[in-house]
Amino acid sequence: MKQYSFSKNVVWKTAFFVLFLCLLFPPMESAQETSSKSAYHNYAELTKAVKNLEANYSQVVKLLSIGKTVQGRDVWLLRLSGIEGSPLEKQALFIAANLEGDHLIGSEVALGIAENLASNYGKNAEVTAVLDKRTFYIVPRLNPDGAEAFFNDVKIERSENFNPRDEDYDWRIDEDGPEDLDGNGFITKMRVKDKDGDWIIDEKDPRLMKKKEPGTPLDKLYTIYTEGIDNDGDGLYNEDAPGGFNINRNFPHNFGYKPKGLKVYPASEVETQALIGFMTRYDPQIKTQPHLNICGVLVFSTFDNLAGEAGIECGTPVFPEPPQSEGPETGGRMMRFFRMGRRGGDQAAEQPRPTDPQSKKTDGRDLPLFRAVSEKYKELTGITSTHSENPFGSLLEYAYFQYGVPSFSANLWSFREEKPAGPPSKRRASGEGIAEAPPAKARTQMPSMDRSAMMQRFLAMRQGGAQGGGPAPSSDVDAKWLKWIDEKNEGRGFIPWTSYEHEQLGTVEIGGFVPYLRVNPPQSEIPELVKNHTAFSLFLAGQFAEIRMNSPEVEKLSSNLYRLTVKVVNHGEFPYCTNMGERTRNVNPILIRLHFEDDKKMELFGGNKRVDLNTLDAGGEKEYKWLIISPPGKKVDVTLWARKGGGAFKKTAILK
Repeated sequence: MKQYSFSKNVVWKTAFFVLFLCLLFPPMESAQETSSKSAYHNYAELTKAVKNLEANYSQVVKLLSIGKTVQGRDVWLLRLSGIEGSPLEKQALFIAANLEGDHLIGSEVALGIAENLASNYGKNAEVTAVLDKRTFYIVPRLNPDGAEAFFNDVKIERSENFNPRDEDYDWRIDEDGPEDLDGNGFITKMRVKDKDGDWIIDEKDPRLMKKKEPGTPLDKLYTIYTEGIDNDGDGLYNEDAPGGFNINRNFPHNFGYKPKGLKVYPASEVETQALIGFMTRYDPQIKTQPHLNICGVLVFSTFDNLAGEAGIECGTPVFPEPPQSEGPETGGRMMRFFRMGRRGGDQAAEQPRPTDPQSKKTDGRDLPLFRAVSEKYKELTGITSTHSENPFGSLLEYAYFQYGVPSFSANLWSFREEKPAGPPSKRRASGEGIAEAPPAKARTQMPSMDRSAMMQRFLAMRQGGAQGGGPAPSSDVDAKWLKWIDEKNEGRGFIPWTSYEHEQLGTVEIGGFVPYLRVNPPQSEIPELVKNHTAFSLFLAGQFAEIRMNSPEVEKLSSNLYRLTVKVVNHGEFPYCTNMGERTRNVNPILIRLHFEDDKKMELFGGNKRVDLNTLDAGGEKEYKWLIISPPGKKVDVTLWARKGGGAFKKTAILK
């Protein structure tokens, strides 16, 4: 496949940080002054861009709002399809981006793809041909509330939405968030000496922190917090910030959650509900699920199975343990309630933890498809490696393991390395610093603890031992980012540790990576990413199964007996249905039906008038034969319906 090149702020309190931010994030031009391919859009600018796209290319583009967030923002969806055929009948590629609130690069690339497709329809032969055969559903920003934090005067890297939630179970909501103590416009980290701490300064680079080692002197130990104070006086720092939940951990496959307060369950967030509803909702007016024409899903998120490991290997979600406290009459009793059978009591046998019935790995028969797409992605984009962790509760997993279609995710901006640090099953399970759950035996022997200690432990699980938002320190990966900052970003991107007198902790040091640096590239990188991922999207949409049947063949066996033969062929590069799709039973089978001109005079002698075919491999074919008793000259209509294979077709045979 050919690659096509398509025609193409922040209040600071000191002068130093004005210069610093300008160097790191060059000033953004308005949507009127620049192409959306080269700047990050806030919600108002994004809304204007998608509305202009529909107005300027109304034959190709339709703009829909598939839901509203808790802060009242629309979740926009762009439907793009050429003038040939019905958009709901054509096979569709679904593209979703900016599920994590901090992953704005995904939003920009998705919007850029839509702009390239719309503006090149009727001008570029490949774009025109693909849009005449395919539909694109593009959600450029599924988490607009979370994304808007990027444009605040004070920046903090956060992936969640802003759904209010009591995260520390104290019956108060969002009462203990971070503060910009040093007034530089960034929420970073605080490190404070603490003999009970878990961190030490990395001797190789004092800018970095690493986990303590056995025998480390107590005066070398530190605790790490997110920048801020303990607003509610509970001994915890920034444990109940405004919002929220990461939309890309909220889908109903392999779902898990860290302590996030009440109202947490699969698809608990309105954004998740809006997307799933669009993909699956039944429309009573047209008496069908109109968007089951989606044949593949492409996600721009922090997970990656294109430049990274092909296929999908789920991470291990964790769940908060039931609370425990000293004494048999309090927490111990509650723990026994969770561990024992329904009858309870000290004599009841402890119940084993239930096994998880969900599929956690790509079906082996689907792996060749994922590997082939991965290789083509690397060829078209030039991105040949990535740093990615195994997902849980993600759209990537839901689309493949439950919706039943091939699904892919591209990180777009991460530390690149040719070989992953270890086998996929050994990598950390999530992008939010949640450690894998300990074995069942270990969990049953965890010591009792009061509420404060319990919350400290949960926060440690949440952030790899560091309280507060944003990624937890990791010397190995962070050292590589520092090298990139020093060598390729002119030293911009890390705020040196600076002493500060904290009103509660005493002397602390504030510093760390600039928010968003490791999630979103410089905006100068956007045009190339848009161009290459437009090419990949066109390629991916062109791979879907194309189910056709040849003209029926009639063979006269006797005066009133005929054999009717039809061959069904898949001319596409993908199978009609993945093996996982067959297991989910969420993919409509290929349907072949016979309709007689005269049911009173015509009779089916061999075969069935309706035949269901669950799948057909790429390049595969299937032949069907029927015996029909009929007077000569009668007509038989053969209809083929393949919801994810090109729609409905009818051919007529005359028995003679």
